[in-house]
Amino acid sequence: MSFKFPNIESLGLPQELPTAATAFAVTALASSTFIRLKQHIEGLSTKNNDPDVRKKRSLLHEKFAMSKVPEDLDYIVIGSGMGGLSCAAILARLGKKVLVLEQHRDVAGGGTHMFDLKGYTFDSGLHYTVPWSQPLFALTCLKKPKDCIPFDLMTEADDTIEKVYLVNPDDAASSENITEPFRVRYKEPHLADLYRMFPEEKEGLDQYIQASNDSMDFVKFFLLSKLFPKWLQSWYWACIPARYLAPVSTTAKELLPRYIKNKKLISLLSSMWIDTGARPDRASFMMTASVFRGIPMEGGCYPRGGSTEMAKELVTVIESNGGKVLIRADVAELLYDTATERVCGVRLRDGKEIRAKRGVVSATGYLNTMNNLVSGEVAAKYNVPRSLPLNMSAGFVMANIGLSCSPEAIGATKANTWHIPIDRDGDAFGPLEQFFNSPLQENGPTPAFITFPSLKDISHKEANKTSCQMLLMAEYDWFAEFSPNGDHDVQEHGYVMDLTEKRLAGYNACKAAWQERALSVFLRYFPKAKDHIAVIDISTPLSIQYYLRATQGGAVGLDVTPARFADPALRQILDPISPIPGLALTGQDVSMCGVTLCQLSGVITAFRLEGFWAAAKIVLQSVLLGN
Repeated sequence: MSFKFPNIESLGLPQELPTAATAFAVTALASSTFIRLKQHIEGLSTKNNDPDVRKKRSLLHEKFAMSKVPEDLDYIVIGSGMGGLSCAAILARLGKKVLVLEQHRDVAGGGTHMFDLKGYTFDSGLHYTVPWSQPLFALTCLKKPKDCIPFDLMTEADDTIEKVYLVNPDDAASSENITEPFRVRYKEPHLADLYRMFPEEKEGLDQYIQASNDSMDFVKFFLLSKLFPKWLQSWYWACIPARYLAPVSTTAKELLPRYIKNKKLISLLSSMWIDTGARPDRASFMMTASVFRGIPMEGGCYPRGGSTEMAKELVTVIESNGGKVLIRADVAELLYDTATERVCGVRLRDGKEIRAKRGVVSATGYLNTMNNLVSGEVAAKYNVPRSLPLNMSAGFVMANIGLSCSPEAIGATKANTWHIPIDRDGDAFGPLEQFFNSPLQENGPTPAFITFPSLKDISHKEANKTSCQMLLMAEYDWFAEFSPNGDHDVQEHGYVMDLTEKRLAGYNACKAAWQERALSVFLRYFPKAKDHIAVIDISTPLSIQYYLRATQGGAVGLDVTPARFADPALRQILDPISPIPGLALTGQDVSMCGVTLCQLSGVITAFRLEGFWAAAKIVLQSVLLGN
């Protein structure tokens, strides 16, 4: 998504100072501490790059034990995704002692961890991001951008990032019948292709571009609002022109026909919806526009070495500053001190209690936090809603395919492949509805996204090993009957999920049907891969729920509907600072979905917790370092 980094003046967090006073204070702070900050920066920069720390084999795999918990904790962060780790890293840089607790049994990192299947490596959540991740790492880790984990653009020779295939029912399921894709390219030269392909829609395309620009500007306004205290946010939103709110308050299915008559063009403009984690007939138009426009504007990129490197970068900062990141630490509830009337720590599933002086940050999602970690008594005391007029987002069926060949042998490239079924009139919404009503219907439409992690990672060295992943959006309800409940085990990704014997058999049969459907789409585009499939594994929304502890397997948290962003009451509820003293929130429910925005959410939560001067210090340190 396209957004700008906020300037220093915009960071006047809980301490509301007049503009002139703010400017004077920042100037005084900078001039009086320049030499001290420069020395501090040099020391921290060296410390954070300590090769002994980075080479620790247990960096993301250190198992919980009470003896490992640092003494005199300031904060506990629950969850080690990008939101939780980014928040913890900023707090650590501010001299706070932070403990990050991760329930996963094997690895920290949340949706940025990777897993191995018979020698093939796959992403658990991140499939690509935008280049803004790198300056955010520079800010969070106190480094120059060039010293952070590199993010490499993933394009073909002509700058193609995405290849979108609109497939009508007359097209046979064979590679011989594939038409040329529409190529979404870096810096948007493909917009000229749209005007050339649909000359009668010039006025409509002009209106679409304006609406999508306004939507992406809204993203900036929305994220900036999170920096301000709640009372100031209502004043802030009153100053935002209505033109920026209008396209956010509706869906692509509702808005696009107001501008454009050609159904095939509408299908193209809303084609990359799987990236948003929601159907384009339910998601805010802002989300649909931000992926089709924002990704090519900024450039799709991938972290060198794989998504796990992102978590390593942040864990290093936390642990180098006296904190700790521990796995197998399943938090059961928050501790609330009735004397001080604030959250003061956590109780783990095994009964162990850990306390922190300044409070707890939950990066586990709003509903999970308020329903599973906060007691009903505490929620009622502070009038905190435990349900919202929002559903959880959908999940995914993900096919993880290991191929014993080079990518060149099957015609694979760094560009992502989109399989978007349309009807004979070019409309994608009818087949979309058909898929969600009957997902495994024989010869039915199956929207899909295909990507190759090993190709996007330029450090990948094994020439005859290619990892591929396919994403098919899926509702939790399709799999709810197989939800874990019993004493029998099913292996997924090398881990164990408990299922009764009956459910195990049904779940395996269900996954086999999805595997067959996924392969039918995959081999349509890569038929030469058929004889090179070394491993294939299917995960479902149950996998997301089990391994990432996501409520109902929602891949992007709360659903990204218009109300989520346009309703003032919901914006207030989903604020980083909870009404419950000592409890803060971070992650995608507080901001938006996407790794970059989760990183930013962590930074914002830390700034809100520690106030204006702390935020100014972090920004000034990074500016003085050359960020």
